[in-house]
Amino acid sequence: MKLDDFVAETLKQIIKGVVVAQEYGQTQNANINPITAVFQNPAEGQTFCQETGVLLQRIGFDIAVTVNESQTLANDGESVGSISVSSISSNSSQNSSVSRVQFEVPILLPTTGKKR
Repeated sequence: MKLDDFVAETLKQIIKGVVVAQEYGQTQNANINPITAVFQNPAEGQTFCQETGVLLQRIGFDIAVTVNESQTLANDGESVGSISVSSISSNSSQNSSVSRVQFEVPILLPTTGKKR
């Protein structure tokens, strides 16, 4: 996969996941990535809800994506991709790469509205 395809697909999946979480959050009195989020103390990385003054939680994700590519050359010199072929004489090679994706999503967790 080319880098631009990987970046585009990764961002699409993140957006889709946030949208699904937002829909669920609405049913639970929570707000995922609320428009009311405001950075009041950038030095400490604190984010508050502008409307309620409640501190937002920042949920961090650190995802490792591993890609494996393998190729086998049979004794007749033919290249075989993901098909498994037995041969008396064959050479195999495997390449793998790991990409990391890190991001945070601010969340306004549900509150009861009652003081304890």
